Amino acid sequence: MNSLRKQILVITLSLIVSMGAFAQKVHYGVKAGANFAVQSEIADYASNSNIRTGLSVGAFGNYSLNEKMALQAELNYDQKGGKSDEATAKYDYLSVPVLFKYSLGKSDKTALKFNVNLGPYAAFLLQSEVEIGDQTIDMKDQTENFELGGILGFGMKYPVGKQNIVLDLRMGLGFTQFDKVNSTPNNKYIGLTLGYEF
Repeated sequence: MNSLRKQILVITLSLIVSMGAFAQKVHYGVKAGANFAVQSEIADYASNSNIRTGLSVGAFGNYSLNEKMALQAELNYDQKGGKSDEATAKYDYLSVPVLFKYSLGKSDKTALKFNVNLGPYAAFLLQSEVEIGDQTIDMKDQTENFELGGILGFGMKYPVGKQNIVLDLRMGLGFTQFDKVNSTPNNKYIGLTLGYEF
């Protein structure tokens, strides 16, 4: 599995870098925002009120396939986890999504452009801990170092000269469990970021 993780990271980073060879069809950008994260069973969406609000910050590169479609690779720092009355679970990852983006066209009254995006992500654990009152418990030995998941999102783009301001709203779902001891919960989050595309 260690070899698989390294291969995924190397392939994705190579994809971002190699996009430079197609400069006319490639755009790079940076973004930052918030994740609203929970940890629960994969199909449980009714009782996800224990939300940890965390940071999401990263960089991206996208390659236009045609006027409607593009591929976007990202490298993000994502804070996930969950929160209850007694404790806050803090699980932080280096995430590598590869997304297919489809343009929904332009607004009739403004310069706004809309898109939907969908694709997988690989996440590499940076830190995991639980805060209970004034006590912090390190959970790294009980946490899987690698997570596979999927993203479904909606985006908006507003041109500023030759660049763009981008707004992204997405839902992320971990397909693999994060806990080595308890195989029930999964990481889930809704992310909202604002970015600048060069």
